[in-house]
Amino acid sequence: MAKIIHLFRHGQTDWNVGRRLQGHTDIPLNDEGRKQAETLQAFFKENPVDLFFASDLSRAQETASIANSQIQVPLHTSPNFREVCLGEIEGLTYEEILHLHGEEAWARWQSIRSEDFDFSFKDGETAFAAIARFEKGLLEICQKHDFSVAGLCTHGLMIRRYIHRLRPEIKEPIPVPNCSVFTIHWDKGKGFFY
Repeated sequence: MAKIIHLFRHGQTDWNVGRRLQGHTDIPLNDEGRKQAETLQAFFKENPVDLFFASDLSRAQETASIANSQIQVPLHTSPNFREVCLGEIEGLTYEEILHLHGEEAWARWQSIRSEDFDFSFKDGETAFAAIARFEKGLLEICQKHDFSVAGLCTHGLMIRRYIHRLRPEIKEPIPVPNCSVFTIHWDKGKGFFY
């Protein structure tokens, strides 16, 4: 049976405003992020879902809860849907990373080319590892939960890396603003596609 999953990014946090990389650090939504999450209610009213899933980080859980507040379907969380673990650059700004590690390291880490997907900063997660973790979580929910359509609140870099894994022909980095939605499909025979 084919399934549809609406991937959506959490709302804004104070670290988003300060351009600090969050990774696994559990930063809550700010007031603007809560307002952004409310806009998702209209999307899910027009595109109803049977279930919601979310990263276990509070910014994703709260965004999913707000998006779900009118339709009130079950909400499940999983650490498999967390942001990419950033290791030693977690909590730093772009300028701080450039100062500490240089332009070349930043470019490799930001890269959407599969040949750079094995790069990570110290104690961080490679794109390959993050994508494998994320897809494992997706497969688990598709196999263990009975739904036709679901919503999944996750994180910006994770969405970008996963969509580029599904569509390597897209050569420009996909923008993933707070509370944007990307729809993927799963078929038991074909796997995941976008």
